[in-house]
Amino acid sequence: MFEGLSLDQAPPFSVVMRFFLTLPLFGLLLSIVMVLAPHDVLTPSHPLSLASIHLLFLGILSMGMIGALFQMQSVLGGKPIPSPLGNSLIIHTLLTLGTLSLASAFAFGISELFIIAGVFLGSSLLYFAQILLPLLFGTITHDTLKGMRLAVMALLLTATLGIVMATAYANGTFSDYHNIIRTAHYSIGLIGWVAMLVVHVTFQVVEMFYVTTPYSNWCKHNVRRILIASLALKVLWLVLNLPFPWVWDLMMGSLLMGFVVTTMKRLQMRKRRVSDVSIWFWRAGIGFLTVSLGSYAFFVLGDYPPLEAMSLISFALFALAIILGMMGKIVPFLVWFHLSSSGFMETPIMSNIIPQHRLKITFWLFLTMAFLAIAAPFYANVLILCGLTGITMFGLLLFNLITAQRLYHHTLQHGTKFSFES
Repeated sequence: MFEGLSLDQAPPFSVVMRFFLTLPLFGLLLSIVMVLAPHDVLTPSHPLSLASIHLLFLGILSMGMIGALFQMQSVLGGKPIPSPLGNSLIIHTLLTLGTLSLASAFAFGISELFIIAGVFLGSSLLYFAQILLPLLFGTITHDTLKGMRLAVMALLLTATLGIVMATAYANGTFSDYHNIIRTAHYSIGLIGWVAMLVVHVTFQVVEMFYVTTPYSNWCKHNVRRILIASLALKVLWLVLNLPFPWVWDLMMGSLLMGFVVTTMKRLQMRKRRVSDVSIWFWRAGIGFLTVSLGSYAFFVLGDYPPLEAMSLISFALFALAIILGMMGKIVPFLVWFHLSSSGFMETPIMSNIIPQHRLKITFWLFLTMAFLAIAAPFYANVLILCGLTGITMFGLLLFNLITAQRLYHHTLQHGTKFSFES
């Protein structure tokens, strides 16, 4: 995956790390909210529930995904994002302030904060899209890049719908189309942004990291087309108030279930059999996606609200597991790559940058937190234990990232470079 990557082409180490380091901070904040107000967090449309959802999907998932895209564009696209230090600082700052403003607007009922959040988030995501999308258009033949392009476009559309809704919350007036906009907002965000990006990154990463057989060309070429077509038709069905919109959910769910089966088969039959904690996260993520699809199907059949909450939580856990697995690979690689490419003799071994035993502890804490979160819609007080476990897990994740960054900077300041005398 990183073959042929040069130091000049790769973004500076701090570009990716500023996003990754912010992720556990939002995780800690969300965990604290779960501990303090578990029943409110689990009550649909409650202000703290809406605040928590946006802390999760903007502050945690999107923060990690955008950070990874800064690196992946250089690797896969061959065209690095221009001025990465300045551009990443602008995007990160606006995204952080916007997420905090939006969560605070919901939590404290301050209408002016909805406008502020809309400005910050809209500016951040629009700025990100106008930088990245031109690089993803043109003579692109790589299926992962095409999926990334659609995912970024879906993110921009999700943000636009979110700004419309934020304006309605600020004014306290909701149009007759509010429910349609809300459904389109979270549907495009979940499927068009999160699922689209994760699935297409998986096509590349699983094959390269774990030495598996490639995904079929049919799969690579058609997944994004089916997902986008089904998503567009679902929104059209809602706007026109046509019957049975769940048919398009069924189509998207069936496609994602095919992705589950295919990916699990490749992970099981991988050629690189070396023990690797990151693969535990991948398997857990695929498992949680299965739980999400199954619980949503039973919700549609039985209209039992806790199942809908279980589906949303499981879907978020699916994305979070993949992101954590990727971070466990990307961060050690970046430390090793930047130091070795700069000619340092004391470049640490990748497996020692974040020790495997700490990664294992992080995984088991994540798994414990995940199972508690899935049970919480049925037993609300369990969310307190989930939040406490989350505080521990995100705290350890932050520690892992900080120690990796300190090791990098310590080597930069005190390491010895190779010298070649004529």
